[in-house]
Amino acid sequence: MSGSSDKRAHGTMTGRDAFMNNIASRLGRRTPSQTPPERPFKGVPDFYRERTMTREEHIEQFMANWTALSGKVLIVEEAEAPAAVAAYIRQICEEHGITRITRWEHEQLIALGFDEPVRAAGIEIVPWREDGADAIDPGLSPSGETGLWQQRERLLRAAETCRLGIVWPDYAVSSTSSLALFSSGGKGRSVSLLTDALLAVFHADQLVMRIGEAFEHFKRQYPDAADMPASLNLITGPSRSADIENDLTIGIHGPGKVHAVIIK
Repeated sequence: MSGSSDKRAHGTMTGRDAFMNNIASRLGRRTPSQTPPERPFKGVPDFYRERTMTREEHIEQFMANWTALSGKVLIVEEAEAPAAVAAYIRQICEEHGITRITRWEHEQLIALGFDEPVRAAGIEIVPWREDGADAIDPGLSPSGETGLWQQRERLLRAAETCRLGIVWPDYAVSSTSSLALFSSGGKGRSVSLLTDALLAVFHADQLVMRIGEAFEHFKRQYPDAADMPASLNLITGPSRSADIENDLTIGIHGPGKVHAVIIK
């Protein structure tokens, strides 16, 4: 009974008409409006679109929103970044008892050169590239599982044994403290979805105020939809879910701990 004029034998209105009449009555109207409301404006208001922020304001706003979501932020100068990022990774691993991490095969992360000092601290690294799984025993299973787990692609199996994922976002949105990540090639989405903790490293000039700005950059970068990477992930703080009896659970659909390093 889904038609616009469905009625039962006894005359009771059902379907779409009943639904619309119920809404109209709750709005204090006798009957539903027959004409759609005008939409003179589209998109964000002009005053919001025209608003600008300095780099320092972007950093402060991102920090405020990220920490409000229980995330942690480290601000470092460009010259100090290689040593500072390596030290921060070791600190996170020590704090959470992590001995194996995975990272994007991203040129900016590689340029920081933290692999060697991190490995020197006894921490294994699985880069997201074809030979990344060679970093560990390809038959390793954290719980002795066999069967389907063993049949999965080796790099994915290796990433599943890592508890910290390190990414370089394409953009970061200061107004919502969201990370925008395009997944392709060495930028596997498993790195940001499978691990217990996530570390995002990026430059301050990658901060934008609105998510719409990030989308505009993406559309300019990939004008042809056929050339776009497989997915665009927006990450705002740790994974949260309240699907079951409205009981909030952290980390059930992704990392439960999130960290960010902003390079000035």
